[in-house]
Formats: sequence, structure tokens, C-alpha cells
Amino acid sequence: MDVSFRFEDGPPLMMIIARRYGQLGNRLFLYAHLIAAARHYGVELRNPCFAEYAALFPSTRNDLWCRYTTHLNGRFIDTGSGRAPSQPVRLGLMHGIQAVAKTMNAFGMRDYPAKVIRLRSGQECDLEGELFRSAVESGRTLLLQGWLFRSPRLLQNHWSHIRDFFAVSADDQNAIDLTMQQARRASDVVVGVHIRRGDYAEFQGGRYYFDDRLYANWMRSVCDQLPGRTVQFLVCSHERLNPQHFAGLNITPGPGTALRDMYALAETDWMMGPPSTFTAWAAFVGRKPRVELQSCEQTVAVPHPVAEQAAA
Repeated sequence: MDVSFRFEDGPPLMMIIARRYGQLGNRLFLYAHLIAAARHYGVELRNPCFAEYAALFPSTRNDLWCRYTTHLNGRFIDTGSGRAPSQPVRLGLMHGIQAVAKTMNAFGMRDYPAKVIRLRSGQECDLEGELFRSAVESGRTLLLQGWLFRSPRLLQNHWSHIRDFFAVSADDQNAIDLTMQQARRASDVVVGVHIRRGDYAEFQGGRYYFDDRLYANWMRSVCDQLPGRTVQFLVCSHERLNPQHFAGLNITPGPGTALRDMYALAETDWMMGPPSTFTAWAAFVGRKPRVELQSCEQTVAVPHPVAEQAAA
């Protein structure tokens, strides 16, 4: 049972994400963990550091502060004029909030007029732990700077609310539906494949930078494990691929934008790709199995639920 805390006297308390981290997948996970915490403690969450991605989601595109307030029992929360803020205004607010929190932390002003929690690289803050709970109970606005504000339990408990908040627009969903209809036509299993290169040529010395030959071999091994089944691969990549490298495989390209590719992967039966919050988010929001491709020597095993269905 999720025991949630509520502080009913006075206006709702406020948490503000005051530093940006990484690209879309990273931002979504940080936002989602803190949405779960906001629901748990009964406080308002603001995320001006979602600025670059706010326009992607109906829930955030018209709100300068990217607020999460849907859990506050009908209390009035002004979410702005309804007109989408300009990108320069969004970025100005983001940089301003980051500067304020950084300055307060540098000058030792971590408890007044707001509480600043700034995590070091690799440091984790347990959102159900005593440090964070006492900060919420202080009654002050919290300025949060760090990547690893985490509570896996709260994240799972509030999954449906997080999924609903990050629902894509009707246009995006229509494009995803068309792609998935094509992928599922005359196929028994749809497997998502995320081919990420680009920045992965340098990331950790290129450890997760795999060429087409490796991806094609992994895909053929999946087909070998599902005899008698027609396997379609939904392949998502930010670069143009050579079809000759994937000869003999049934391939449907992703819808073509990062957001649509991510949410199309969420609708596959399972997915594989190098370690990335991109596929991690797709697996989380779609509640689908995910296989991480960790090395060139790795073999890919079809996840048990899919393998069992194939054998039935």
C-alpha cells in the first residue's frame, strides 16, 4: 500500500526542477520520478528545465513552468494564458532558475528563502528517504538540481498517472498507429530495434557503437528462436540505413521523429538496443520487455513471455 503524505494547511508546497540533464529520455525519467514524489507528498511540481521538449506534449506545451498539479484535489492552480510561450522565454526562465539555485548553493543559502538540494555527479537522492521527506516537511519551496532523484517504488505506483501526463498529441498518435498497423500486417511478432550511433561513437569509448552487421545478426538470431513465426522488426534510428545490410529481414522503419519513434517502440511486443533512456522510457511507458545490447559478443535471448507465446 502506498502511504502518501498531505500537507493541507496553506497553499500547496512546491518543488522546482532547477537543472537540465541530458536529452529527451533523461529529462522524462527525472520528471517522472518527481511527478511520483509530488503525488506521494501532495505538492506541486514545476519543471522549467523541460523547456526544449515542452512543445512535444499537450500537457506541457502551453505552460511556461511545465507544472504538474492534477493531483491537488481540485485546488486552483493558474497554469497560464493557454498560449504557448516562445522558446526564448522558456530558455530564459530555465537559465534563470538554474542560476538562482546554483548561486544560492554556492553562497551557502541552502535553507532560506528556499531549500536547495544539489546532487554531486553520481549521487542519488531517495525520494522516500529522510533527507527528502524532511525537506518537503520544511514547508519551503524546493529547488532540485541533480539527475538521480529516484524512487522506483513510487515510479511504478504512479505509472498510470505518469503515462497519462506524457500522452502524445493526436497527430503524433495517428502517425504511430499507421506505422504499427503496417508493422503488424501479416506478422506474428513485432520487435523494436533501436540503432543508436552518432554520439555513441565517443560515449564510453564507443563501447555501445555497433555496426549494421551486428544488428542484422542479432535480428536473425531472434528469427531463429521463433521458428514458424513471422517476425517484423520496427527499426528506429536517427540516421539513414542501408537496406542491403538487412537483406532477408522484415523491416518497418520508425515513424521518423524521436518522440514518435520512442512511442512506437512502446507499442512493440519487446525491444532491443544499446543502453539508453530512449528505449528505457519506451519500455516503461509501454510496459514492454527490453533487452540491452551491452557488447559485440552478446547473444540475444527472446524474453520469456514472447518465447512462451511462440511455443504455445
